[in-house]
Amino acid sequence: MDEKLKNTINKIVRLTKQNPEFDTELRKALGIGTSATGVLSSDKRIEHIEKYLGLDYYVDNQKSIIDYSFIQEPEVRAQLISDNREMMRFRYGTRYHAICFDEFCRYAHLQAEMLLNYFYDFKNDIINSIIAHIKKYNPTANLDNVKSLGNVSYNSKLWAFKTEFNLDYKIYTILDYLRKVRNDSSHRSPEKEEKSIHDYRKQLVNMGMPLKQDGEVDYFKLEDGSPKKILYSNMVNNKDWYKDYLYLIWLHNESYESVVNAVEALKYNVSSNLGL
Repeated sequence: MDEKLKNTINKIVRLTKQNPEFDTELRKALGIGTSATGVLSSDKRIEHIEKYLGLDYYVDNQKSIIDYSFIQEPEVRAQLISDNREMMRFRYGTRYHAICFDEFCRYAHLQAEMLLNYFYDFKNDIINSIIAHIKKYNPTANLDNVKSLGNVSYNSKLWAFKTEFNLDYKIYTILDYLRKVRNDSSHRSPEKEEKSIHDYRKQLVNMGMPLKQDGEVDYFKLEDGSPKKILYSNMVNNKDWYKDYLYLIWLHNESYESVVNAVEALKYNVSSNLGL
């Protein structure tokens, strides 16, 4: 084990011996019971504390799982790395963070938005140039009275970037889902969402739609010109209720890997299209 981690553990062990209240609260936090004498052996204490601290120490000392070395501004690069590590703490449940997909997505979204801001700021020297650049690839974006890049909505920037560089639609969709998670997290009702998934799926079954294992319509099983294919095109595909259904499926599957892959893909597109 790393010497720094050993020293940290030893300090905490000493504190538990010196402060009974701290000892009690730490054991509660770690789910540790006491021995018959009411006291844990030092070896047992170290074993439990090592398990608790080890992963957080690992996250703190690892490089960002997304390589931001291409970012030239130290402050921007440091913030991206910090948000990346915070994101991973919510993945592993370290440093008092419970494992939480919503918060994981929130920190992923912060990275995605900063990457987009970095791209448009790098490519254009003034706000008018930024607006013109975005409007070129997203003509319907409402950029009236925009005074800074920070005032441009994430949606407007993401759609323009997707259009300009033909960003993979699945990647774009997940990056957009991150925005929805950020906006919806304080209003979430998992029970209501599960009921909605059930109701939407039942509706698709009643329509005779073939479903994949995850619940999405298996489009390739619909024969061209068939009544079901026509029904899918008219009543399902690109309809708001079906988009909401797909989002809820993704959200409840909690695909951490898909989020990392989406941010990684955005980072790659930003760096490669800036020539960095």
